[in-house]
Amino acid sequence: MIERLMQVGFSSQEARVYVALLRQPSATGYEIAKVAGLQRANVYQVLAGLSDRGVVEQVSDSPARFVALPPAEVLGRVKRETASRCEALIVDLAAMATPSEPAAFWTLRGRDAVLERAGALVADARERVAVCVMADDLAWLGPALRSAAQTGCQVVVNVFGDVPVDFGEVYRHEPQDMTVGGHVLTLAVDSTTALIASLDEPAGAVYTAHPALLRVVEKLIRDEAYLAAIYERLRPELEGAFGRHLVELRARLLPPDQASRLMSVVGFGADPATVNELLPD
Repeated sequence: MIERLMQVGFSSQEARVYVALLRQPSATGYEIAKVAGLQRANVYQVLAGLSDRGVVEQVSDSPARFVALPPAEVLGRVKRETASRCEALIVDLAAMATPSEPAAFWTLRGRDAVLERAGALVADARERVAVCVMADDLAWLGPALRSAAQTGCQVVVNVFGDVPVDFGEVYRHEPQDMTVGGHVLTLAVDSTTALIASLDEPAGAVYTAHPALLRVVEKLIRDEAYLAAIYERLRPELEGAFGRHLVELRARLLPPDQASRLMSVVGFGADPATVNELLPD
């Protein structure tokens, strides 16, 4: 008890006197000194200070006797005064502090950590959620996205694969087995936080509140939506110019190993000569 009272502003002697008076109400200075294990001269000095602070009260003169005021009253006042001082310090210190640069990003390791953070970000959304997601991932992220839509959030879903989606603005891309570059998920929430995840093993992600990085992720998700909408409307013309699934354009912009895989899954085969024809000089 003595140590805990010292943690809220009592000195060691003040704490001992207060506890002694709680144990032996209406005690004299001599009696308090015996219970508290202090010199009597010191006790009267401590009692004077505690009386001024409204912690103890003198109830008689001859001899002088004292009582401790109730802990709820004493510590309640300490609590209110401490809270008031802290609130004033927050304002004053914030006014003099140099604004800090926002952290660039935080790292997540492991599939469970990624799924938990992505779900939590969507659950905390208040205005807008935008995501690029594989069809399989809607099994675990879909319920949170649906709840966000039901609470009034704008929900934009770029989905790779043919899976029913009964919420939000949906933009459909090629099936998962037509994608290259790995199992990637991107997410932006309320224009305040973004997450970029790789769910191939070893799974991991970064999430960020940095304005510049956030804008890059939001633009990436928007561009995916633009591409899906344009491709749906103009597919014959686009495939006439760039090949089935835009393979000729995509192969020029992918690393060689991913370009080879893309042509294999689209049906061109992985013949090196064919790959070289589509890759830039």
